[in-house]
Amino acid sequence: MKLTKIICSIGPASNQPDVMEQMVNNGMNVARLNFSHATLEEKEQFLSCVRECRKRTGKNISILWDTKGPELRGCVMEEDDEGNEGAQLVAGNTIRLVKEEVLGNKDRITFNHPSVINSLEIGDEVWLENAKMKVVVESVEDDGVTCRITQGGFLGSRKSCIIPGKPLNIPYVSEKDREDIKYSCENGGEYLAISFVSCKENIMEIKEILKKNGREDLKIICKVESLFGVQNIREIFENSDGVMIGRGDLGSEVPPEEIPAIQKNIIKIGREMGKIVIVATEMLETMMENNRPKRAETADIANAVFDGTDAVMLSGETTVGKHPIETVSAMARTCEASEKYVDFTGKFKLPENDQKDCVALASGVINCADIMDAKMIIVQSHTGKTARILSNLKPRVPILAICEDEKLGRRIGLNYAVYPFVSKRETSIDKFIIEAKKCALEFAKREGIKLESGDKILITAGFVESDENSRKYVDSNLMKIDVI
Repeated sequence: MKLTKIICSIGPASNQPDVMEQMVNNGMNVARLNFSHATLEEKEQFLSCVRECRKRTGKNISILWDTKGPELRGCVMEEDDEGNEGAQLVAGNTIRLVKEEVLGNKDRITFNHPSVINSLEIGDEVWLENAKMKVVVESVEDDGVTCRITQGGFLGSRKSCIIPGKPLNIPYVSEKDREDIKYSCENGGEYLAISFVSCKENIMEIKEILKKNGREDLKIICKVESLFGVQNIREIFENSDGVMIGRGDLGSEVPPEEIPAIQKNIIKIGREMGKIVIVATEMLETMMENNRPKRAETADIANAVFDGTDAVMLSGETTVGKHPIETVSAMARTCEASEKYVDFTGKFKLPENDQKDCVALASGVINCADIMDAKMIIVQSHTGKTARILSNLKPRVPILAICEDEKLGRRIGLNYAVYPFVSKRETSIDKFIIEAKKCALEFAKREGIKLESGDKILITAGFVESDENSRKYVDSNLMKIDVI
């Protein structure tokens, strides 16, 4: 079965139980809600839809909330002769970026955070409306800067702006983000994606908000979408649970031809540090209209799998695209086909630090699974720790994480190869082995995996040997090769 996880952004095209159910059955593992666009009604519908799909499919779909993040936007523009808010910027002409609040036109505009103009210098580039237009600073004045338009177009009201390589002196957490994070804390969910992370301090600010709202358990996924995020990638990994490579906005900050190498390096560092990595943006963009992917798109997905990503993500393809179900199916088929041709044996190693014993056991489990041609790895999971370590070593077979409750199962929903299965906790080794084999057969039947008599499985768990009735949780200290 597919080991790479698929995140699907949910919107008008997919925010109905019947559609989402088919997406789940075709390979969706995590439902993402983008706070940038969702209304309160859409949020409530999203939650209801996910819960209904969990009931219908019996699958523990995780929720990923995604914040809007700090944004630099242009001002409201004057209306043109046809009543449209905006102005035609002509290449070769000049335009002023001013600090005062103005109604924008072809001669001057400002930003929602005009203080950023103070940091502009001669030669700096400013990209307007998702990098469709570009202006270059030619002179600096007390009230603003004068720029030459090098790439023209029609600039509308409140469009996004990017100043590559410049730190923006604006608050990281907006009031909207604060309210959205509060909503996340009050409505469950397992993961919080935070946008435009550039440094450790951004993450600490979010953690403080989660602490105040009683959700320190909410796992933080940092979206790396700027040059500063790339430069500070190690400290971002160190202080979070994982990284999403936001290639869309990142491609506006760095030359597009550098994105593949940046992607490979971030995945490599993520594997070294034992953290989640997600590759996102425009993976199956043409399927917003077409019901089949382009060959270059399937190659893009395959390369993310070959590099060792945990998950791949669909954005507009499943929010407003015409073929959300077919798109998920195409991505799942590509992931599964690609996984057959990769061998991660010995490629990824974890830092030992305070989990040396657990890492040693996990390495042994993966090696034995390869040598014995095991069909499945089964772990009794109390915290998800062993399952996450096993995941990071990239096994060739599914990891069945037997959990006591659904909440824990959903907190490992983004980890490569890990599939949760809710069952009672056994404190006796013998009883657990019997239960593990039973769960493996039930899971295989549900997922359509071929698991037959005589097939080998690997079992790992943690037991307090002195007292089989103890409820104490310990790290995995047992590995057993067994036969169905």
